[in-house]
Amino acid sequence: MNIKKHFLYKSKYQIWRLLISETDKLIIELRDINNKEVFFSCYNLDKGKKVFESLQLEEKYWIGIEALYKDIIIFHKYAKPDMPGHKELIAFDLIDQNVKWINSDYSFLFIYNDKVYCYMQSFESRSFYSINYCTGLIEEELGEDFEKINQLRIVADKASQNGNYLFAEKFEAANLDSNIQEAINNTISNLEIVGDVEYTSCGNLLLFSFHSKIFSGSLVNKFIAYDLSRQKIVLTEILNAGTNAFVPDSFFIYKNYLLLLKEKNGLIVYKME
Repeated sequence: MNIKKHFLYKSKYQIWRLLISETDKLIIELRDINNKEVFFSCYNLDKGKKVFESLQLEEKYWIGIEALYKDIIIFHKYAKPDMPGHKELIAFDLIDQNVKWINSDYSFLFIYNDKVYCYMQSFESRSFYSINYCTGLIEEELGEDFEKINQLRIVADKASQNGNYLFAEKFEAANLDSNIQEAINNTISNLEIVGDVEYTSCGNLLLFSFHSKIFSGSLVNKFIAYDLSRQKIVLTEILNAGTNAFVPDSFFIYKNYLLLLKEKNGLIVYKME
């Protein structure tokens, strides 16, 4: 398996979240913390091409993504600024690039089988509903049936488990193949490692990331791709040249794409073939 740089992305804003649709569209949530603004960009993973850039909705900051279903983003607002409670449903179509529908009465629970399950909060109870993800129209009124909602949520969670993703895990040498142990240990043996070494493997490629101390109060975060069959490093990336703390989850794999977070505002996408 070979690894080849596919495309680069860099913003002046901080990358907050990455989501990938069922049609392989990459959604990048960006936040400007100082000016309290949020932006959303979309790229076609296969072509490495922009679909749209720095989209803003009417609400400029107190808004987030509940779910990405097919080619629809379900956004939410916040009940109160700086508070975790969510309210409202806003469905945005990635293809048409416009808002398909808005429902201000309900709050999101989950999506299953083309239905958005949601609730309306009253003073002492919740009433549950399902609405069509594409039209926003009510399909079923479920009353206060918590048991049915909980059962459906379990089914929905199982259905949403996606085998296309591969995430890094903590390196613990005692539990690993000797070739992986040797490759990682040889790379970090002369370094002062801070935090965990995170790794995964895909075919003949061993992929791992670590933070090492460069001087007092400063760390460098490095990513390594190591070819186990040839016993050699085939890719090195500095993900953060100067951070003061260990930051986990700097890379993951989706299908045959490797996504690396660089600094706070950059993304490098590689193709593995």
